Amino acid sequence: MADALIEIENLRHSIGGRDILSVPALHLAKGQHGLLLGPSGSGKTTLLNLLAGLLPVMAGSFKLLGQDLRQLGPVGLDRLRAQHIGIVFQQLHLIEAVSIADNLRLAQTLAGHAVDEAVIKELLVRFGLGDRAKARPSDLSQGERQRVAVARALVNRPALLLADEPTSALDDENCAAALELLLQQADLSGATLLIATHDQRLTARLPVALRLTKPEGVVA
Repeated sequence: MADALIEIENLRHSIGGRDILSVPALHLAKGQHGLLLGPSGSGKTTLLNLLAGLLPVMAGSFKLLGQDLRQLGPVGLDRLRAQHIGIVFQQLHLIEAVSIADNLRLAQTLAGHAVDEAVIKELLVRFGLGDRAKARPSDLSQGERQRVAVARALVNRPALLLADEPTSALDDENCAAALELLLQQADLSGATLLIATHDQRLTARLPVALRLTKPEGVVA
């Protein structure tokens, strides 16, 4: 598949011998945004962790940017994630003890990159946080904290931006604003955006890349 970002065939993940995720196929081209849609217990977060290289592929075929993830060990998966994937977690996991600029610096350092002050400044200005670089996350509003989390996910210029339930707890106005932020910043950074959610409101703006159902016997 030309310009393929994600190529998945017959992917399964099990715990205790019971399938908790089954994906017959998922193909996503570079620059193609989409949703992983499904109810609680359908395996959305498991799939997101597989896409992020946080879980090993147990069965099936999974290629990211042409690399077969089943052939990569833990070090290879860590390297792939650091170089090509940004994640916005449902719980933002900002480091409260340091400034928001330091949160971005740490993201670069932990990925094995040199700290790039120009990129950090550019992102903070782009997100309307240029004058808050020395502030700590606890000094920010929830909306500002979410912007920091997106900036951190983009600081290493990933090919794939993953977001886990970024809007499910938001009212309609803030849901629309959060989605617009993710789409705009993904486009500006040249990243493909994939959102795992059960929030049906997002289907008005994004196509459903994959609709998951809860495997039989799985309790949410």
